[in-house]
Amino acid sequence: MMNVRAGNTAIKALADDRRNMSKATFELYRDQADEWRWRLVHDNGNVIADSGEGYDRKAGARKGIESVKKNAPDATVETQE
Repeated sequence: MMNVRAGNTAIKALADDRRNMSKATFELYRDQADEWRWRLVHDNGNVIADSGEGYDRKAGARKGIESVKKNAPDATVETQE
């Protein structure tokens, strides 16, 4: 699971992308430990969110992507100081 701060960063980035009509792309890939991961890459090349963990199966990583897509768009942003 993503931590709260990373999740809020991803949510804000997704909201900013919508306002600016930018295109962000989810990349699904295998890491050096042969685990599946995802990252959300802004069209300028910056990684704006990632899975934060590896998955044994590609389907698990895809579920993580779908969870962010489904749950993040209208989430609130909490500032922790």
